[in-house]
Amino acid sequence: MTNSQNKKFDEVENADAIIGIDIAKNVHWAGIILPNGREIKKPFSFHNSRKGFESLEEIIQKVLIPLNLKTVIIGMEPTGHYWKCLARYLKEIEWIKVVTVNPKHVKDSKELDDNCQTKNDGKDSLTIAKLVKDARYFEPYLPEGIWAEIRNMSNTRQEIVRKASSVKCRIIATIDEYFPEYTKVFKQVDSRTSTEILKECPFPEDIKLKGKEGLLQHIKQTVKRGYSKKQVIKTYEAAVDSIGATEGTITAKMQLEMYMEEQELLEKQIKRTEEGLKELLQKTGYYTSIISIKGIGIVSAGLLIGELGDLTRFESYEQIRRYAGLNLVENSSGKHKGKTGVSRRGRGTLRSILYRIAFTMISTNNEMKQLYKYLKERKNNPLKSKQAIVAVIGKVLQIIFTVVMNNTKYEAARVFKEERLAQLKAA
Repeated sequence: MTNSQNKKFDEVENADAIIGIDIAKNVHWAGIILPNGREIKKPFSFHNSRKGFESLEEIIQKVLIPLNLKTVIIGMEPTGHYWKCLARYLKEIEWIKVVTVNPKHVKDSKELDDNCQTKNDGKDSLTIAKLVKDARYFEPYLPEGIWAEIRNMSNTRQEIVRKASSVKCRIIATIDEYFPEYTKVFKQVDSRTSTEILKECPFPEDIKLKGKEGLLQHIKQTVKRGYSKKQVIKTYEAAVDSIGATEGTITAKMQLEMYMEEQELLEKQIKRTEEGLKELLQKTGYYTSIISIKGIGIVSAGLLIGELGDLTRFESYEQIRRYAGLNLVENSSGKHKGKTGVSRRGRGTLRSILYRIAFTMISTNNEMKQLYKYLKERKNNPLKSKQAIVAVIGKVLQIIFTVVMNNTKYEAARVFKEERLAQLKAA
């Protein structure tokens, strides 16, 4: 049993009562038990409002005072964003400790008491309370101040990027129907030259009416520099022999125009969030240290800090790796030795960000490139590509944690110890 688990048991033993809350959008349910598991009040509901929160506080006090109980631990599922308002309200009350439980644990353990798959809010609240009683809970992290601002900005950028990707897919879908040859000429439909063509004459009939010279002249006037004359001519030739649909072009053209307007707006919003991330990062004290690491840019750093928050709340880089669900797990029993893989029990968005950072660093950072190559090609226990990337992520996290904690810049000469350097040179 880990020290953190023992600490949780101590907290449960020192608490006078445990409350489980099943979170919903409008009405929450709560159940109260003693640390020994005995139920002292049947589940009750309260509204997701200030009056509802105050009524919960009053009910808890009415139950605790006659029993001479003073301190409670309140557990809840981090369901979407609905739990945050209640958690922030309860955290301000001195005699209440707020914790969260894993929704999967609630689902898996709801049949333990009655051997019945029945699910209702009252039953779930007691299930949550009993998970807390067994010290199966987590300390919630609700970022404050600058860390809350960075997380909001990071989430906003990721949401806009997803929208932009969706709009781009819709643009391609429209083009594929009315001008299927177009994407063979322009691999990137959002390039500057492509954008100008789609704005002026998106479909084959429009391009033919414009003519080869007219199309070239338009691109020369709008793009001016950096366009390919050969590519523009190929576009005209493709339009002449196009097999694209010819019915419904008027509304399809209007649809495409709307998509492109939306795409332009989203690109501006993405730039705005990136500028915001830079400004916020500079206020954290981490900016210089993280940006000094070759392969990590402003956007990557902003998204990473948005997910992690204040790095000083972690004791080691291994703790961050576990927080991301990148810790290694093994499925073995008796003589059977299963494969080892990552747990994926953590923040999925953080994992995605770390994977992207690792890919970039393998390409641009000499030290990570060497490490990745060595891990894949070493004689003893060579790793597959994905395994090597996970190992590189571990090293990247160690570097980030070290430079931030020591308030230093990245130094290539200090990345590897002598033993690892000897292995890399020998490979």
